[in-house]
Amino acid sequence: MLIMVLVLTNCSERKGIGKSKGELIAEVGEHRLTADELVKVFGDQWRQKHEKVKDFVRIWVKDKVVGVVAEKQLAEEDKDFKEEIIAYKNSLLKYTFEQKMLDSALSLVVDEQEIAEYLQKNKKNFQLKENIVRVRYVKVPKKHKKLNQLRYMIQYKDSLRKEKFFDLIQKENIFCEANDSVWHKLDDLKNLIPFKLYNDEHFLRHYNYTEAPDGDFIWVIYFSENRLKKGVSPLEMVRDQIQAIIINRRKQKLIQEFEKSLYLDALKNKDIKIYADYE
Repeated sequence: MLIMVLVLTNCSERKGIGKSKGELIAEVGEHRLTADELVKVFGDQWRQKHEKVKDFVRIWVKDKVVGVVAEKQLAEEDKDFKEEIIAYKNSLLKYTFEQKMLDSALSLVVDEQEIAEYLQKNKKNFQLKENIVRVRYVKVPKKHKKLNQLRYMIQYKDSLRKEKFFDLIQKENIFCEANDSVWHKLDDLKNLIPFKLYNDEHFLRHYNYTEAPDGDFIWVIYFSENRLKKGVSPLEMVRDQIQAIIINRRKQKLIQEFEKSLYLDALKNKDIKIYADYE
């Protein structure tokens, strides 16, 4: 079997090569790879990506060579894929039809109450595997004149004291992280700040403040909230996951109802014939 392969080169003897997007790049049997296909893969500047294009052409050629040789050498019964093609086409038609239906009927809006109720009913599926905390911390020179004040102010409980704390941070140009809406894994925090706890869970159950010396500086750390491992994950951490689960359930329910409706309509219209022995 004659297999002719034309591979992309810097200079070609083929007339017209290099002038149009439709130029022939490689050929294996009846298969053709043209420049417009390379444009789809690499963009209009595909000629500037010479090495990547060469690799692509090599892979394309190897793939087509195998197909051509298989077509030549396999027996006719080994090449009969009519049933598989029909099944695959039916699967594609079914999927495409369902997606069209979902596009028009599926609601992607999930309210907070529905998410909270799902978490409440499925707590065991959202158990924490690690201790997590909401934390505030500052890094201050050990001899800073406002150190004792910061130790107290970082433990603010209301908006007024919070405002005063951040005013002081800004005025003294002190490094600070204090976002009570964000949860952190305790172990990740330990990798960032050189503090040590004798027993993580015991500390988190009974304390919310610690310090960590770091050269000429000191880290002042306040845990505003914590959740221990094996407890339930906070809603904030699993909201997106639960929302995706709820939407997927809606999708499956719609598909089942849609298929059932089509099936009943087909029975009613006598489009389905099931003979007695198989009813």
